[in-house]
Amino acid sequence: MRFFSKDLNLSNDDFTLIKSQFEQLFPTRVIELAYHNFHWGNVKSTEDAVNARNLVAGKFYQWVDDGCNYETAPQAIDLVHKWGFGGQGLNKRQVILYEAQHLTNFVKMAKEWHKAEQPAEMLKCLEICLQTPYVKIARFSKWICFIDPTKYAIYDSRVSLALRKIKLNNKRVFPTLGAKSKDRPNADYVGSSPSAAAVRMSETYMIYLDLLNSILPKTELSEVAEIEMALFMLGVEKKYW
Repeated sequence: MRFFSKDLNLSNDDFTLIKSQFEQLFPTRVIELAYHNFHWGNVKSTEDAVNARNLVAGKFYQWVDDGCNYETAPQAIDLVHKWGFGGQGLNKRQVILYEAQHLTNFVKMAKEWHKAEQPAEMLKCLEICLQTPYVKIARFSKWICFIDPTKYAIYDSRVSLALRKIKLNNKRVFPTLGAKSKDRPNADYVGSSPSAAAVRMSETYMIYLDLLNSILPKTELSEVAEIEMALFMLGVEKKYW
């Protein structure tokens, strides 16, 4: 049953078509094997990579569960960002996120996604945050994911590459994000303005979450984020592009 995308202009038939394409591309065993091969960062095994990720997720969740303290928000943000981007904090442009209004928006979003009661309000909060200059879905989805990996997942460039072939009306459902790596497809056009792009990507993210949540019961995995970790590994395979 759809929860996150239920208020969007997407029919149940269209969602079923999206899901069937995913299942054709990624049979259950493919997802499970890819997850069990997950690795990220300077670690030597899948177990170490998963443990490192879970350690960061646990610390971020504690900040959220303790009430999303505004004063300590930058440290919580930085913790996840350094895990996700090779030990690097926000760069000199992205630190705009720490300015009062953007940080207030972030804290409000974290609280709303922690409650997870009203998808329309969750969508609105994400849309507002995605209008933060230089900080987009690949980053915000990391923070959201670590609020609750059982039902949230990261949407980054490698995941977007894995999902390139899923289409409705000959248009990609899941826009390809830009990446610095050579020989990868270019980023898709997502909007004529920051606000239009924010709407497109926030709605896409809600569909993505419902898709992964609908797939999870058919696997031996226990968290939606584990499917995303599998897609992260599969996204480098050119056959999915």
